[in-house]
Amino acid sequence: MTAYWQRLGFPFDRLVPSYATAIGSSSDRPAALARLMGIILNDGLQRPRAHLRRLVFAAGTPYRTDLERAPVAGERRMPVPVARALRAVLADTVERGTARRLRGALRTPDGEPVTVGAKTGSGDNRRKVFARGGRLLASRAVSRTSAVVFSIGDRYYGVMTASVAGPTAERYRFTSALPLAVLRLLAPELNTRLDAPPSA
Repeated sequence: MTAYWQRLGFPFDRLVPSYATAIGSSSDRPAALARLMGIILNDGLQRPRAHLRRLVFAAGTPYRTDLERAPVAGERRMPVPVARALRAVLADTVERGTARRLRGALRTPDGEPVTVGAKTGSGDNRRKVFARGGRLLASRAVSRTSAVVFSIGDRYYGVMTASVAGPTAERYRFTSALPLAVLRLLAPELNTRLDAPPSA
């Protein structure tokens, strides 16, 4: 099972059989979640990461040299129908689910809504001590976390997280509504990118 999940971006050597794993809070890193969203957005293909696509030297001179990254074929990580079904579920999470705050926030320059998909998650991570019979004796905050992994149209995706570690986490009550609100605040700036050419 772990080898299959690693193909989708799971960053650890083994998957701990636990309740946390079963409900999806098995300590995935933000980069791993973004990688999985990229696979879903690319119809199940994992495309290689590239920070630089083109370098231009001595522009405007006879010595101009353009270096462009050669296209690399993606690697199939999940079947196309599975990736497309996941995209529909993620879009439904924005339309009717826990990411409704993003509904209608992103639009093309001519005002058309852009399909947005998202998955939210929150964690009030605590260390609890129980007595015989299940009575709670003590509860101590370890951390408070929230995240949203998202896709915008068919080109953009990412992860936004909020986290407080240690005893001070006891003072915080935020949920995934916090990164969703920040993402919505960024919507006007993101909207300016939606009509930009792919190389921008």
